[in-house]
Amino acid sequence: MISKKRKEKLEKNIWKFYLYRVFCSMFFAVPIFILFLQDNGLSMTQIAFLESAYTVTVMITIVPFGIAGDYIGRKKMLVGNTIFFVAGFIIYATGYSFWQFLLAEMILALSSAAWESAREPFFYDNLKELGQESKFKRLFGRVVGINSIGFAVASLAGGFMASYSLRLPILLTAVPAFFGLLVSFSFTDTKRYKHGEKNYLNHLKKAASFTAKHKKIRFFIAYSAIIFAVMTAGFLFYQPYLKSIGIPIVYFGLIYAAMGGAAAIGGRYADNIERTLGEKKILVILLLVMILSFIGMAKVSWTIGLIFPVIIGFIGGLFEPVIADYIHKHVKSHNRGTVGSISNLTTKGAIVASAPFFGWVVDIYSLSMAFMLASAILILDIFILSLIYVIGWRRMRKDEDKEI
Repeated sequence: MISKKRKEKLEKNIWKFYLYRVFCSMFFAVPIFILFLQDNGLSMTQIAFLESAYTVTVMITIVPFGIAGDYIGRKKMLVGNTIFFVAGFIIYATGYSFWQFLLAEMILALSSAAWESAREPFFYDNLKELGQESKFKRLFGRVVGINSIGFAVASLAGGFMASYSLRLPILLTAVPAFFGLLVSFSFTDTKRYKHGEKNYLNHLKKAASFTAKHKKIRFFIAYSAIIFAVMTAGFLFYQPYLKSIGIPIVYFGLIYAAMGGAAAIGGRYADNIERTLGEKKILVILLLVMILSFIGMAKVSWTIGLIFPVIIGFIGGLFEPVIADYIHKHVKSHNRGTVGSISNLTTKGAIVASAPFFGWVVDIYSLSMAFMLASAILILDIFILSLIYVIGWRRMRKDEDKEI
C-alpha cells in the first residue's frame, strides 16, 4: 500500500508525462530536414551516412541505457534524453559542415536511446505502483496520440517557417524541448525494485537469456522488428512517392500532418480496438492492411494514392501501444528497461539491415518495386504468423504467466 502523498505524486506523473511529450514532439524540422542538409552542401551519400551513424549509435547505446535505467531510475534517463535532444538541435541549427552535423546526429541518437529505453518502463511502472497497469494500452495510447498530434502540428508550422528560412525550423525545435526538460525535472521516479543480480553484465545476460527463451516475447519482438523495419523503409520513400503522383511540395506539410493525425487516432483507440479484436486477430489484420497499402502505393500513380501513407500512419499509432503491452506484461519491473532495450535493439538491427537494401532496389529498379518488395516481406510474415498460430500458439500459452 502506497501513501496518499506518493499516490498523488504518481498520479501527477501521468499528466506531466503527457505535457512532456507535447513539448518534446514538436519536430518543426521534419518536413524540410533533407532540404536543409542539401542546402548546406551535403550529398545524398553523406545524408545516408548520417542516418546510418544515428542508427548504429542507438544500437550501441540502447541496451546499456536500458540497464542504467533499471539501476538508477527511469527519471534520470528521461532527463538525459531531453538534454541530449536540446543539445543536438542547437548544434544542428548552428552548424554548416558535415562533421558538425555528424556530431549533432550522434547526440540525437543518444537522446533517442535514452527515450526508447525509459519511456514504456517509466510509464508502465508508474501505473503498476498505482495498481493500474491494466490501463497501460489505453493511457500509453494517449502518449502515442500526443506524439502524433505534435508531429502533425509541427509539420504544418515547419513548412511555414521554411518559407522564411530552412534553418529556422531546426533552431525552433530546441525551444519547446527546453520546456520539456523543465517538466522532466519535476517527475517523481517510480519505485526502484530490488535486483537479484548486482553485476551489470550478469543482469544483461539473464535478461537476454529470458528474452530468448520466452516464446511469446521472442515472437512479439521478431514480429515488431519486421513491421517497424518495413514501415521505416516506407517512411523514407513517402516524399519521392508523393512527388511521383503529382502532389505539389507545398502540400507535403499538410499530408505529413494528416499522417500524424491518423497515428494519433490509432494510438487513442488502440486499447478499444485491441479489446474488440483480441491478440491473434489484431496481429493478422495489421499485417493485411499494411500489405494492401504498400501494394496500393506500388500500383496507384494518381493523387488518390496519398491516402496510403495516411493509413500506414494510423497503423503505426495503433501498433506501438499494443505490442508494447504484449511484451511488458510478461516482464518484471526491475528488468523491464533491459528487455525493452533488447526489443528496440532488434528493431534497429532490422532497420539497418533492410533500409540500404530498399534504397538499392529504388536506385536499380524503381520505387514501385520497393513497395512490392515490402508487401512480399509482410506476406511472408503473415504466412509465418499463420503457421505459428496453427502449430505453436497453444505452446506459447505455457509462458503466459511467466515473468523474469
